Amino acid sequence: SSGINAEYGGSHGTFVQHLRQIGLVYQRRHTAPWFYPTRHAIELISAGSETRTAPKEGYIIIETNFRVYAYTSNDLDIALIALFVETLHRFDNFLVGQMTRESVQMALQNGITAQQILDFLRSHAHPQMLKGEGPVIPPTVTDQLFLWEMERTRITTEEGVLYSQFLSDSDFRVVQEYAQNIGCVQWYNAQKRLLVVNKKGHNDVKKYWKSYKREHGENG
Repeated sequence: SSGINAEYGGSHGTFVQHLRQIGLVYQRRHTAPWFYPTRHAIELISAGSETRTAPKEGYIIIETNFRVYAYTSNDLDIALIALFVETLHRFDNFLVGQMTRESVQMALQNGITAQQILDFLRSHAHPQMLKGEGPVIPPTVTDQLFLWEMERTRITTEEGVLYSQFLSDSDFRVVQEYAQNIGCVQWYNAQKRLLVVNKKGHNDVKKYWKSYKREHGENG
């Protein structure tokens, strides 16, 4: 889960409520044990990192194996990281996490883009990440983030034909199995006796279904 435990007392609890009031975190109710940073939070932090004249020292290290280390105790920093990183261990001033397909897909589902994630990581990169002449973020990480994003945007469409006039489960199974065998099934629901085949296989399935009904004495 990308939720952050909000069971803080004193100033920590007050801080979370301030964030909630200004729209940086979502909490179902003020006594709920978890809060979730909003998309506005990561946009605000990313924008701020570009305009600050004296930005604070970066605190994030990300390795080629997608392991993330964050040297921070700031609740908002940790909440933002949790938008796209699965937290493995958390200490007082240190967090260890793993960026996974699932954690990134959850961020993408919430409207955050791969580019925003990369900008955030780059803006808050630990000084160790800035050494050398290569890119700040490992190219394998950059490439994989965009590939995961493409998985969500890659949409294919194909025309299909719906078969729904089955009088019995056995009739449905016979046609569904035939369509499956010739590789033209797009979707089916056995409980509702619904079958969708592609246009290419429609004529074969239609002929088979008519032949089957004739052989079993049914009028079609």
